[in-house]
Amino acid sequence: MSLSVKYQYTHFIYPFVVEDKNYNSFLASIFSQNKDWTLHIHKYENDEESYDFFLPYMKRFLFPTLFWTSQYEKQFKTMPLAKKVFNASKLSCLTFEYQLSKIKTGSITPSKQYGTINFDISSIKLIVFKGGICFLDIKTEIEETEEYIDFNKLLDFNNSFRKLTPRGIGHISNLTRMKARSIDKIENIALFINSIISGFETDDLEKIYYDKMFTYSYACVDDWKSEGDFEKIKNDFLKFQYVMNSKSSAIFNKDCKKIDENMYSRWQYSMFGFSKESGVVLVSDKEKYNITRMPYNFEKKYMYMLLLAFYQRLMLINFSQDVAKKDKSMARKLTNRFTKFTQFSWFSQITNSEHGMDIWENWLKAFKLKELFEEVHKEYLEYYDFVRATGQERFNLVLMITYTINICFSGISLLANLFNFRELWLAPLIYTLMIISILSYPTFLTVRWAKHKIENKWDNSI
Repeated sequence: MSLSVKYQYTHFIYPFVVEDKNYNSFLASIFSQNKDWTLHIHKYENDEESYDFFLPYMKRFLFPTLFWTSQYEKQFKTMPLAKKVFNASKLSCLTFEYQLSKIKTGSITPSKQYGTINFDISSIKLIVFKGGICFLDIKTEIEETEEYIDFNKLLDFNNSFRKLTPRGIGHISNLTRMKARSIDKIENIALFINSIISGFETDDLEKIYYDKMFTYSYACVDDWKSEGDFEKIKNDFLKFQYVMNSKSSAIFNKDCKKIDENMYSRWQYSMFGFSKESGVVLVSDKEKYNITRMPYNFEKKYMYMLLLAFYQRLMLINFSQDVAKKDKSMARKLTNRFTKFTQFSWFSQITNSEHGMDIWENWLKAFKLKELFEEVHKEYLEYYDFVRATGQERFNLVLMITYTINICFSGISLLANLFNFRELWLAPLIYTLMIISILSYPTFLTVRWAKHKIENKWDNSI
């Protein structure tokens, strides 16, 4: 059956990773563009329902500016750029809003069937997590003069728009940095993204595995009138969930349990879909809730759960890549990072809402976060044991050399006393070497202690 969409919107989320060494420079770049980007300071009275949806420690992690006093907020706004960046870099999560002077429009031609599809860009946000995991969020809506939109048009739009990235349309890293103040041409989307990430995004290809944008889409349809109707539209829903175009001839196997595991419905006339590349909900206008509250909840509360799960996945993958390098010089830094991640960023309970926890569990399952965490934890323990064993071997070698030198010069000293070499020209050299050998071990311990202190101070500053 052909579906008619009554209301829809899609968030296209572009994930990217900023290395530690570039993190403050990246923040400085965003703060310096104060005519384009504004730090969103969360206000409890503006969205009380969303903030109270999360447990207290989750609120502090996702919305740290929510706890700023009005006095500190004024101080922050007047701070010099360097101090502002330094203070902001300590926060667990930052949200920046792009200043659209008006709703930006564009057009795309995904297929001959529908020709040109016009769309609005109603908001652009940049969500930055400490650790350099960043998400550029572009909210779009298809423009239509008629009351309803063909569902296939939404499929084709989502499938085409998500490819408009620097990596999706080709290598454009050599383009001149642009501010991209207008996005009135479709090709400007990739240029706009490139203008933000160029010079800051990591060059480690293993950490950049998304060449397309993540699709987070809501669609309220007019044709789902009875409980049994979903089976008739299930194949269309799965195309929606896996961001396929309308021309795809794929027919999903109804008996495949893996498919049903990535779907979730708590109430009639609503179905959620989860995957590593998308999060969607298809609802019927038969229920008033689906028109009044669901669009808000899906875009606010549930979207922050997606971003949190997405952040955890990217952090674990990046950590795994760093461990795989077997760089012993990074041992202390990696230990510090992994400890902080498990203590402050690895959450199992994030809300008291049963429905919310069901959605959270589905994201954990879709991203395979529990399995990924166990895998990374095992890799880290093996790496840690390797570094400790190597360090102990080095320490033992230094001790052996030190003891050997001490024994040698003790023997020389004994011989010097025995044969009265003190009057010889060799005596000053012998005594100098003896002093050096005596002081070598305390010096080694002092240097090791100082190195440890410096590394700790550096780790805490990151």
